[in-house]
Amino acid sequence: MLPLQKPLAVSLFSALLALATYGFLKDVSGIPSSWMPNDKVMHVVVFFALTLSFKQAFARPFLHAFVLLAFYGALIEVAQATFTSRMGDPLDWLADVAGILLAAALVRYLPAHWFVRAAP
Repeated sequence: MLPLQKPLAVSLFSALLALATYGFLKDVSGIPSSWMPNDKVMHVVVFFALTLSFKQAFARPFLHAFVLLAFYGALIEVAQATFTSRMGDPLDWLADVAGILLAAALVRYLPAHWFVRAAP
């Protein structure tokens, strides 16, 4: 991941967040379950990507990314149970947290300059 200009990095994070929100709240009752990849794997992958894009877009400590994205994941599960025909699942939230932690582990071993943003 090469450093992005701040507006591009923030736009990428925003687009991924919007796409994730749409995907997690979309009615999937008409989609055959055999078509969908493993739900928990999808949660891990989405939150892995969200965490990496957050770290690229914002110069914040990992704890901020963890708290914000874990809270977002919890809100998604509550919203699924409240506003859609889908069920909220605590195991989905744990998969979200696993994706965040995997991204954190990767970031720890990547060169730091990959996550240094260019001046706005």
